Amino acid sequence: MSVEKENPTCPFCDGKHVELYSSFGTAQLVRQYYCLNCKTFFKNIRWKGSFY
Repeated sequence: MSVEKENPTCPFCDGKHVELYSSFGTAQLVRQYYCLNCKTFFKNIRWKGSFY
């Protein structure tokens, strides 16, 4: 099983200092992240690589 390495940027402040909050969001192909710069949660679609 491969783990996808991705470094999303925050859509609100373009910050790169984010951490994974939840592997599954409102759907299975969505991950939830937390921006440590602007203290905001955001979602990122994880279909770009392999599924696990």
